[in-house]
Amino acid sequence: MAILKSRAIGRQILREMRTSYWFWPSILVLGALGLAALVEWIDAQPGFAAGLLPAWLTAIDPDGARDTLSTLATAVIGVAGVMFSMTLVAVSFAADTFGPRLIGNFMRDRGTQISFGLLLGTFVFNIAMLRAVRGGDAVFVPYAGLTVALFLTLVSVFTIIYYIHHVPETINVSNISSDLGHQFSANIKSLIAERSKVEVEDIKPAPQARQVNVTLPARGYIQQLDQDTLYTCACENDWIIQVRRSAGDFVTPHTDVLSVFTVSPLDDKQIATLQSAFATGNDRTEVQSTAFIADQMVEMIARALSPGFNDPFTAMNCLNWLHAGLQDALLHDGGLQPLTTQRVRYPHVDFASLFAASFTAALPYTMTDRMCRAHHLALTQELLARATGKNREVIAQLIPALRAGPKDRIL
Repeated sequence: MAILKSRAIGRQILREMRTSYWFWPSILVLGALGLAALVEWIDAQPGFAAGLLPAWLTAIDPDGARDTLSTLATAVIGVAGVMFSMTLVAVSFAADTFGPRLIGNFMRDRGTQISFGLLLGTFVFNIAMLRAVRGGDAVFVPYAGLTVALFLTLVSVFTIIYYIHHVPETINVSNISSDLGHQFSANIKSLIAERSKVEVEDIKPAPQARQVNVTLPARGYIQQLDQDTLYTCACENDWIIQVRRSAGDFVTPHTDVLSVFTVSPLDDKQIATLQSAFATGNDRTEVQSTAFIADQMVEMIARALSPGFNDPFTAMNCLNWLHAGLQDALLHDGGLQPLTTQRVRYPHVDFASLFAASFTAALPYTMTDRMCRAHHLALTQELLARATGKNREVIAQLIPALRAGPKDRIL
């Protein structure tokens, strides 16, 4: 299958599975079914119940086992419904308060996914054990299954306790900005580490090479770009590839996503291979798009300083996390150095683009609040004191606007 040969699409599918509310619950439900089959088989072994289980547990009759399992299943699925309602309320609140683009951060929360899955798995296990109970002439009571059902229900009780604590934590604005800030810094450090391993070749197009533009059949945002596939194609065919659209850009079937400098024409298979290096979707993601994380925090700043919220402390907290990430871009392992590749040329994220997507983009909003503007200026001056070369020039351009204030600034 061609779709499975595309690493970009494969990574996109894995990301979508991670951000879904169905993957881990489905895995746990299937696991519960497998556990139920195993426990039922163990219960069917002669002498198992009498030899290993205590007498007080094996004294229950089929009717009592049915009542117990039915009560447990009803209680667990009822609580699961309440948990799902709480999740929807939390997601709706986050979208209205912090911005709809932050929903993905809640969808990725593994604690919510596994909590919901544990309750559904416990319900399915109880139903499976309820089906196994038989009365009449061929009496069969799954004593081991009943024991496991009681244990899983106890685990579900502690899961509910954890979940009730976890939901307010997920919508705490400090935790949201902190998670985004840590992710922003982690992505920058990853870029710096990857960039230090790149070997730059001095390659120029052949004099007789011509430029062939490649488009994608789909429209949407580029979510994944498989650079290894492009590099392999370029080396095998002695091409030079100029990537014109990177992760986070919106493309259409009429948008040139890359240009190939080649002596011979491209055949359909080669074009399909190049197209498979891209995976598109309906929205932007933070994968391979570090600037998108900065955009999310800037959106939080804009909403915090809007007349409906008027929360300068949240805005300053977001500025602190953006400042921490920009410091990493300046100082971590030598900073985010400019890079120019020759075999496959694509737009590389640099300090200037990150600064523009974060501190410069936040300027129109922090200018409306005197306290935020002063904090913004102080953080910018601190970055200026640590920067050198062109990075220093980029930072210095923001200082006059922050000092001028909203009344003196020319729009």
